[in-house]
Amino acid sequence: ELLVEKGHKDAVSIRAVAERVGVSPPAIYLHFADKDQLFYQCCRAGFEELSRRLEEAAATEGSVLERLERMGRAYIDYALERGAQYQVLMTGGDVGSIPPELMEDDPGLRAFAVLVSTITEGIESGEFRDDQDPVALAVAVWAAVHGAVMLLLDRREAEAVNSPVMPPLPATDAIVDAVVAMVHTGVTSRR
Repeated sequence: ELLVEKGHKDAVSIRAVAERVGVSPPAIYLHFADKDQLFYQCCRAGFEELSRRLEEAAATEGSVLERLERMGRAYIDYALERGAQYQVLMTGGDVGSIPPELMEDDPGLRAFAVLVSTITEGIESGEFRDDQDPVALAVAVWAAVHGAVMLLLDRREAEAVNSPVMPPLPATDAIVDAVVAMVHTGVTSRR
């Protein structure tokens, strides 16, 4: 809650967390080595839900392309449902200080692995282009979907304050359909 309210972990102090949960600041350090570990664990549940949705979409019936499209829509639905929580997850910070044992079975990495696996399956089946590295294609797909989500979330904020900076955008469904079509073309077309 506090992360979502403040918008970024840098705006949240250990003291504020301790006050929110009703303990002293030193008590926080009995459970977490530092602020990064605390926020990593806070964000982990959000990534668990995102990973679960992507895994479910990847496991559905249909062609690899159809499953990839469902994964993209599941990602977008999750992000738009969560709004500020999604933004905190995606800007949560540095995991470099997180011990490797805490990163085992990391749900964010697991979600990305599902995407890479799906793209690899598409390449191996001949549905997807084979002239690109599957990890590079996965990053490109993720960047397209994530970028659209961030624009849609920014539009919500801009519309809420009647911002003249953000131009009028098409309806959310039209943008989602355009991103899905772009990803479709990108993974299936060869130059």
